[in-house]
Amino acid sequence: MLNKIHGFLYCFILLLLSSLPNRAHANSILSKNISVHVTQMRLGTVLKTIEEKGNFYFSYNSNIVKTDSLVTVNADNWTIKEVLDHMLSYRFEYREAKNFVILRYAPLQLTIVTDKAATEGDSYTISGTVTDEQTGKKLPNASVYSHEELQSALTDKDGRFELNLHNQGRPVTITIGKEFYKDTTITFLADVKVISTDTAAAKKKTLLGYILSNDYDGVEKTALGKLFLSTKQQIQAANLGGLIAQAPFQASAIPGVSTHGDFSGQVVNVVSLNAVGGYNAGVEGFELGLIFNLDKGDVGAVQIAGIFNVVGGSVNGVQLGGLYNNVLGNVRGIQLSLMHNSVKQDLNGIQLSGLYNHTRGSVRGIQLGAIGNIAGKNSDAVQVAAIGNIASQKFDGLQVAGLFNYAKHLTGVQIGLVNIADTSSGFSIGLLNIINSGYHKLVISTNETQNLNLAFKNGNSKLYTIWQGGLRFDGDGKLYSFGLGFGREFGLGRKLAINTELGSSYLYQGTWLKTNQLSKFNLDLTFKTAKMFSISAGPSLNFLYSDQRSRVDGYAYVRDLHHSFIEGNRNWTGWVGWSVGINLF
Repeated sequence: MLNKIHGFLYCFILLLLSSLPNRAHANSILSKNISVHVTQMRLGTVLKTIEEKGNFYFSYNSNIVKTDSLVTVNADNWTIKEVLDHMLSYRFEYREAKNFVILRYAPLQLTIVTDKAATEGDSYTISGTVTDEQTGKKLPNASVYSHEELQSALTDKDGRFELNLHNQGRPVTITIGKEFYKDTTITFLADVKVISTDTAAAKKKTLLGYILSNDYDGVEKTALGKLFLSTKQQIQAANLGGLIAQAPFQASAIPGVSTHGDFSGQVVNVVSLNAVGGYNAGVEGFELGLIFNLDKGDVGAVQIAGIFNVVGGSVNGVQLGGLYNNVLGNVRGIQLSLMHNSVKQDLNGIQLSGLYNHTRGSVRGIQLGAIGNIAGKNSDAVQVAAIGNIASQKFDGLQVAGLFNYAKHLTGVQIGLVNIADTSSGFSIGLLNIINSGYHKLVISTNETQNLNLAFKNGNSKLYTIWQGGLRFDGDGKLYSFGLGFGREFGLGRKLAINTELGSSYLYQGTWLKTNQLSKFNLDLTFKTAKMFSISAGPSLNFLYSDQRSRVDGYAYVRDLHHSFIEGNRNWTGWVGWSVGINLF
């Protein structure tokens, strides 16, 4: 009789649970109905169409989901899940989080046989064996976990497991997950135990969520992740993929030795305190690691580590690493380290390091590195470095370096000894400016002071650098000069242009012991007779500062060559001159 009552009660509770309103299902993205009609269209395009119709986003590993494959779908008022099953041939499973649907490759099915599910004091123990449903092969290294209790276990080489949970007298749900297998969830009705809903235990709740990333185990693949994470933790990450729970707090000594145990890599915490180092799914408030922090997903607010931080998702806030910060997603905020900051995707904020900063995506903000900075994609930023800055794509901002700057497509400003760009519509200011597809001229000219002058002009029409030298070979009136200048060309049509140039040259008049500095402003009219040949001529305004008081035998004395419009000054001489030249290239 007692067994009949127990069986009746068991069935009654199951019926009651199944009859409760399922708000999660009612609000499920996958249960929404849509209509899709496409023929031999790229999978990536169809997924984008479904996103627009359902007002959500997909997240998937692009190495597994072949977006270039062609699919045909004729669906009238199907659920999103039915459309996905049809396109993906039932080889994927789907997980929802907020406004995202994660596609997880899972073509295989597993099964579980339990041999124990019983209360033992304050513990509820579940044990059993996990096997491949099709082959019956026992599966080692499958993850068995309870997201309510944040506890997990791995099956041994014989597929066996044992999971000890805290007994709270409520139904217990466990999930079995393994890479490439669909998740299997089982609910056990624990012994009925009346507890107060006002207790701390009842208030402690976790929320099911997901890591939204195209690379669920990115941290585990890094060199530091492989070094500091155990094989068991790496297997858990592969099995559980994007599945996480949320909790208010974690404390850990090292990864795996924490308040969440081996499940720590699947938990997003508000606060995480790590004596040596910690391993989390993410942080939504504050994280401190005396040595290091490893986070699979996003980190928000503040993260501090004595030596390094590695984040698989994005950082939104302040990240301080004693030596090194590495973020596989985006950074929106500030990164500070003594050696190196790395961002795999985009930076919107500030990077400051003692050696160098490297952002593989775009930069919107400031990079300050003692040695150098690298921006990968189109950027609008300020880069400041003692050695050099590199912008691999379009750069619209300011590059300042003690030695060199490089930008593939420059639309901003470069200031450095050597500035290099493939193409430029901006400004390069330095001793040597090299624009590969820019302004290149070799100029041979003569003027009122020197018979022969050679100049090399390089940059773009907005601003080019001039390296120049000249000589006078008039009997015993020799004169040599060398100097640097800048110029700009104003187009007046297809054939004509005006070149304005400002330069400074040192004049050698027979001695190096005196200062003879000539500053010259040229205004030339340039006529382009052919693609690689042009003629220029125009007036010049000259100012000579010289403390040489007398002529040296065999050399010209410039103060005697021209009538100066500056009177009564022993050092300064000024005159109006001219120049005529031919331009090659």
